[in-house]
Amino acid sequence: MKFWKNKPTIGVGVGVSMGVLGAIALAARYALRSSPRRPIPDNISPAVFSTNIAQTAHGEMVYHASGSGSPIVFLHGIYPGASSYEWSKVYPSFTDEYTVIAPDLLGFGESERPKPGLDADQHVQALADGFREIMPGNPATVVASGFGAALAAKLAAQHPELVRSLVLLAPEGFDSKRQRVPRGIRFLAGIPRMNSFFYRHAISRQPFVRDWLLRFGFRNSALIDPDVVDVIATCASQYGAEYAMLSFLKGRARYDVNRQLPRITQPTTLLWPEADRDFPIADADAIVAAVPFCRVLANADISPLGALECHEITEALVRSALGPISLEQGGIAA
Repeated sequence: MKFWKNKPTIGVGVGVSMGVLGAIALAARYALRSSPRRPIPDNISPAVFSTNIAQTAHGEMVYHASGSGSPIVFLHGIYPGASSYEWSKVYPSFTDEYTVIAPDLLGFGESERPKPGLDADQHVQALADGFREIMPGNPATVVASGFGAALAAKLAAQHPELVRSLVLLAPEGFDSKRQRVPRGIRFLAGIPRMNSFFYRHAISRQPFVRDWLLRFGFRNSALIDPDVVDVIATCASQYGAEYAMLSFLKGRARYDVNRQLPRITQPTTLLWPEADRDFPIADADAIVAAVPFCRVLANADISPLGALECHEITEALVRSALGPISLEQGGIAA
């Protein structure tokens, strides 16, 4: 122990090396041939939703829309094979009260996949362009999950005229010291050629996707529907899908979220998976303290990908979040 304390760089090097070996082992485990590139399935969105395209400064953004009333946007997180499909079991029930809009972030789903992937500012610019085209002059309620919540927070802070309120499920990227992606995978993502090989032969394949969902999104492996894995793996294996994911793994989309939080003046609700060890309630309290009008709805039955794993519970929480919020400055805890 005294040796390792005196040689910290050796310890770090060994840790990275072991992480890389583990990541390479995953590639070997999941076979040395690429996933077949099949068309994105029709069930990525419900049949009653139209598929549309919004033009942005960084490419074409595909979105699904239906319903009538004030706009509500459901924004997915960032992970291998991410798309608007994440919220497809939740958002259809809101069409009686809202105009529901479910976009694919640029680089994901059916949207254009620019090379290299976008940074946070570019993602927010693309979202702002899309919002102005889709719902001109009409601010939206934004329901976002994972790192999509970090992008939604930046959008609300920088373009307050576009966002009416925020509902953030298991937000990621708010604590710069907390890294949920294994170090070996992050290291491999930065190695040219090796990263593309690793993505094609491991990350985009169904076994890896299933393991990723269980480790970072679902709490119960029995609830991982094979159809869900199939849709996500199909999206992950599309041509150019690796650009956005590898860029994200290298940290290109990350930014200092805490600098933006005090600028969010819209009512904000955090849907917090309190049973998930990666989401300690202290992190939620820190966000509540920073955002002027914010509350937490903590629940032990939801997960970071609750929209797919337990969509009925997640839908009920979103509805609760859309209810009245007492606007006492300094934060609201519920």
